Amino acid sequence: MKNSLGQRMKIQMGLESEEERNKRIALEKKDQQKAIEYFDRINSLTEEKPKYVDIPLEWFKKELWTEGKNYFSATNRFFEVDDENKLFLDIICRYFTNDKEFEKITNGELRKGLLIYGGCGTGKSSIFDIIQAISFKHNLKQIHFKNTSVHTVVTEFNKESRAYGNGGEFIIEKYSKGTVHFDDLGTEKQVQAWGIKEDLFDRILQIRYNNYKASGNKTFVTTNLSLDKLEKRYSPQVKSRLYEMFNIIPLVGNDRRF
Repeated sequence: MKNSLGQRMKIQMGLESEEERNKRIALEKKDQQKAIEYFDRINSLTEEKPKYVDIPLEWFKKELWTEGKNYFSATNRFFEVDDENKLFLDIICRYFTNDKEFEKITNGELRKGLLIYGGCGTGKSSIFDIIQAISFKHNLKQIHFKNTSVHTVVTEFNKESRAYGNGGEFIIEKYSKGTVHFDDLGTEKQVQAWGIKEDLFDRILQIRYNNYKASGNKTFVTTNLSLDKLEKRYSPQVKSRLYEMFNIIPLVGNDRRF
């Protein structure tokens, strides 16, 4: 429900009558339920288990190179493969083509998600943009994922929480479903829900862990923080689950933006 300026002022100043308040809350709940049903329909259409398509490793590497060049040329930069990222890119290609060698090379598991950490500008976020472009270009639904920043999620949460006074529960539900890549984990600000400050991603990661255990939904994360700092950033429950949810892969090197 979109409130007029006058209505919003009455709400903020606590001047609306009990009848007005009850009517507003009822309409907001109705609008929110419609939004939840909408996203449920989208998820049922786009995030159901797709029919498996075998993706050849060498083909995928060539596509990564092609889309990588296109991606960086848009900002007058070059897609470079060198001694600092060559092994990393090989590992990523093996992961998204479900190549069993990934598990031997990394001592990881293909069923887990990815947590990629390293310094600023090494290409962590870019690689997910490029892979998403490949998945859309060739309609490879098995590697589709939502791509967002933790800062975007926090902003959406705060907007909903202020607009509806519901603690941002819809945003938490929205980002707890399906396969999602969260960029810049650990740099987000705290949010305020029901008058209490909290780490939003502490809650989202715990819910996504439960969904991973129940249905295998993967989570992808990129962060500039070291593992030690990331572990200290969140609760002990999240710390212990990071290793169960993710293949943890470093991306070393200097800032490539310069």
